[in-house]
Amino acid sequence: MNRKLLRGVAAAALLLLSRPEMVVAQTQDFATWTSVEMVYDWKRTGLELDGILEWRTKDRVRQTDCAVVYLAVARNVLPRLSLGVNYELSVNNLDAQGWMVYHCYRLRATFSTRLCRGLELSLREKYEHTFGKNGFREMLLRQRLRLACTLPRNGISPYVSVETFNDLAAGRGFSLTRVRYRGGSSFPLSQGWTGDVFYLFQDSPAKGTHVLGLAGTYHF
Repeated sequence: MNRKLLRGVAAAALLLLSRPEMVVAQTQDFATWTSVEMVYDWKRTGLELDGILEWRTKDRVRQTDCAVVYLAVARNVLPRLSLGVNYELSVNNLDAQGWMVYHCYRLRATFSTRLCRGLELSLREKYEHTFGKNGFREMLLRQRLRLACTLPRNGISPYVSVETFNDLAAGRGFSLTRVRYRGGSSFPLSQGWTGDVFYLFQDSPAKGTHVLGLAGTYHF
């Protein structure tokens, strides 16, 4: 494998991981994320249409955190570059403040390349704008570095990723708000279906959240 490429990957990972401002006292929580996804490959147009229903818990799985409906469209504009846009509607449990509906849209670009047989590296850049009632607004730049390996004999694909969330709101500068570290594996199920099980740790200044996740995806 090319040594320069490996050094570049290592440097990018260190840049994402070495954020000392995140190392502060935290409360800890345990949560679950479950989702069902439908993906349609519209070959005539080159578009990929995507829909997701997701349910998340919090407070050591004793409360619902949010329920999410997600719609997306993406297209490969180059062999290694994909561009996409999505809309998300979520109903969120804000504890003492009650329930709030958030609307979110995202623009994303994903670059992926094969390092060697079965091993794939991808970098995703995502702009995210969320708004809700009472003037709530959040603008973020999300950056995710992901490494995955597909095992040829059984189609199982273990992966690891790290994702940073940077605040773009006026007056706050370009500041880190949270980091997600994720490891898991996708695997084939029945015809058209794949599963994904994962562990995720979300690191933010006030709270660290340990997440166990389960997802099912149907391709047609």
